[in-house]
Amino acid sequence: MAGETREHEVDTEYNPNPSESGKWLSAVIALLGAWLIVEAFLFDLVASQFWNDIIVGALLLIVGGYNYSRRASERVGSMSAAVLAALVGLWLIAAPFIFGADFGLTETANPLGFWNDIVVGLIAFVLGAYSAYEVRDQREEVREVAG
Repeated sequence: MAGETREHEVDTEYNPNPSESGKWLSAVIALLGAWLIVEAFLFDLVASQFWNDIIVGALLLIVGGYNYSRRASERVGSMSAAVLAALVGLWLIAAPFIFGADFGLTETANPLGFWNDIVVGLIAFVLGAYSAYEVRDQREEVREVAG
């Protein structure tokens, strides 16, 4: 009987995300990061906005790619990675308003760069927050099955 219990526990721990749930969320977050990097070279941006988009884009690409790889291997996504994506999204939304055009450091030479950051930030925030919510639910399901 002890062998049966141990065998059951191994099965639930091995495959906590059999449907690879949330994989598409992570892929979109990674694609948003890739877009920010490409966009930094396409739009006429001042240096501070250029580097902000490169750094934030790299963060989103790494976080999204990491969670994608976890979920593609049938593991539960990382809550920390999802929350980081949401926080980075909030930064993208807030940065143009925090510094503003008068500050000079994030002044955009192109209004497309300004609006691109806000739209990408909104999408990253929503997807990151929803991804974190989904990770929390998946962890609870795994605990219920294992418990």
